[in-house]
Amino acid sequence: MSFEAILKYPAIFLAGLLAAFLLTPVWRRLAPGWGFMDRPGDRKVHRQPVPRGGGLAVFIGFHAACAVVFLFPWKPFAGQLSIDWWFRFLPLSAGVVALGLLDDRFDLKPLVKLLVQIALGAAAYALGFRLQNLFGFALPGWVDVLATVFWFVALMNAFNLIDGVDGLATGIALIAAGGIGLSLVFRGAPGDVLLFLGLAGACLGFLRYNFYPASVFLGDAGSLFLGFTLAALSISTNSKASFMAGLGVPMLAVGVPLFDVVLAVWRRSMRRILNHAAGGEGGAGIETADADHLHHRLLRRGFGQGQVAGFLYAATLLLVVVGLLASAFRDRALGILVLAFLLAAYTVVRHLAGIELHESGQVVLQGLARPVRRNRTLLFYLVGDLLILNLVLLAGHALLDLQDGVLDMPLKAAWLKSAPVDLFIPFAVLLLFRSYSRVWYLARVSEYASTGLAVALGYAIAGGLHLLVARSPGEAWSLALYYLLLAGLAAPAVVLSRAALRVVQDLMQWRTRGPGTDAVAPARALVCGAGYRTTLFLRQISFRAPARAPVEVVGLVSEDAAITGHAVHGIRVVGTCHELPALIARHRADVVYLVEAVAAADFEELRRALNGLPVRLVRWDIVETDVPLHG
Repeated sequence: MSFEAILKYPAIFLAGLLAAFLLTPVWRRLAPGWGFMDRPGDRKVHRQPVPRGGGLAVFIGFHAACAVVFLFPWKPFAGQLSIDWWFRFLPLSAGVVALGLLDDRFDLKPLVKLLVQIALGAAAYALGFRLQNLFGFALPGWVDVLATVFWFVALMNAFNLIDGVDGLATGIALIAAGGIGLSLVFRGAPGDVLLFLGLAGACLGFLRYNFYPASVFLGDAGSLFLGFTLAALSISTNSKASFMAGLGVPMLAVGVPLFDVVLAVWRRSMRRILNHAAGGEGGAGIETADADHLHHRLLRRGFGQGQVAGFLYAATLLLVVVGLLASAFRDRALGILVLAFLLAAYTVVRHLAGIELHESGQVVLQGLARPVRRNRTLLFYLVGDLLILNLVLLAGHALLDLQDGVLDMPLKAAWLKSAPVDLFIPFAVLLLFRSYSRVWYLARVSEYASTGLAVALGYAIAGGLHLLVARSPGEAWSLALYYLLLAGLAAPAVVLSRAALRVVQDLMQWRTRGPGTDAVAPARALVCGAGYRTTLFLRQISFRAPARAPVEVVGLVSEDAAITGHAVHGIRVVGTCHELPALIARHRADVVYLVEAVAAADFEELRRALNGLPVRLVRWDIVETDVPLHG
């Protein structure tokens, strides 16, 4: 490789870096006089006014790097991007920055911003910036239009929403640009890497002033530009090959801001539904800002701004590494992605999506607990059971009849052959067991068990009919295995469809925050009791009205020392009542709920033990009272 071929890489990186590095302090001095100031507010973490709109320097830095790429007399290099690409991208990106600067100066309405973003995405499509394929499959024309516009709007808003902590959006864009650029090296397109280097250099030059404590902010001009640029570069270097060779790495590289957008839409949609259910007028839409983005949650946990940025940088870097590994080891890509997905799913459920899961649970509970007309309920369970039994039947055939990747019999033919026995007999047994005449959200455990037994019995009868005509012991064993598989799949699914309310209630006990409590931390509660009354209490707090303060049950306290350390009702028993003062300090409890019935003397002793401690004592009673019928 010649010296000139090597020289262009650092030259282009430095062009973007130096332009942004030198122009940012100039903008920082000019911005206050032109009204580009970000002042402290309820949702903002800074305490002093800071100049914003600094993304203009990143914009100029990136295009300075583009000028070095396309206007200098470099020898031809391999890649899909050319000077024509730059001439088409320059006016589009200038329009994005203009929109951002107007918003930074005049605080445009969300709907106006969204409409202009859609128009810019449509203009990008018209100028040749098109997805064309997704997951390796060519897209029809009208689908390509919608998908391309959605891609641009999604990434612009993703970086706009994640830009809430000093240096966060800039650093994520820097890592994403580096990761996507490196993936192009694996694909044999080193020329396209040059523009990603230019973007990375511009981000790094600006990050010198933008990292905590920031002296200038990106503003919407910068966050929208970064999202739009990464969207354009990603689809411009897309290939018609596999998913990982196309949009796979870019989607993972910008996974953190995209995930934040998904959470925001999910969370705000649930809050709107809850507001309507509570009788609110209209409620907040998904465009309404809140303080529950990823960086806000980490700040509430006590992390500093620099630590939050570092944590989310690390998450972005990890996603980039996953994408690069899957791209480099294509024969093992599926396994890498499956393992990464399982780890990400655990992290999301366990640590990141608590607010969304809680509010979704509230929506489900409201829907399931509200009595509906019997005909609607009956239709729901009838259709649901038929769907489950059909899916299980098809899955059973697919699992047992698949030989060397080819089905012995088409699924349609297999269904027609077996449905009269394997579908309708289990369904008939459910009818005989009166499964459709019960009120399931008030059902007992034995009723759920009998329904599961009915499904298993139905498959046992169907299997017995087929065993009568089995031609050999080997065929009999195959039939037994087949019907055992069907019963093992269908019975839990049918029971779970009826136990949905109970399952959601149990899951709700793990959530710590309620809707509309952005500024209210949940009260940490210890519950004295581990019996049936505790079950009722836990169900009651899962149905608490949104307006009431949220409660986080941090442990149960029981007189039975033998169950200490074990889980009851899904919550750990942390000690006995005699240890309450120490347990309150250890678990930082704010309130103690006395749930089980206690003698008056024991109650007074408990009051004396808690006297002087920074905790509330609440007695939760179920009282039986005789009502006089005469007089």
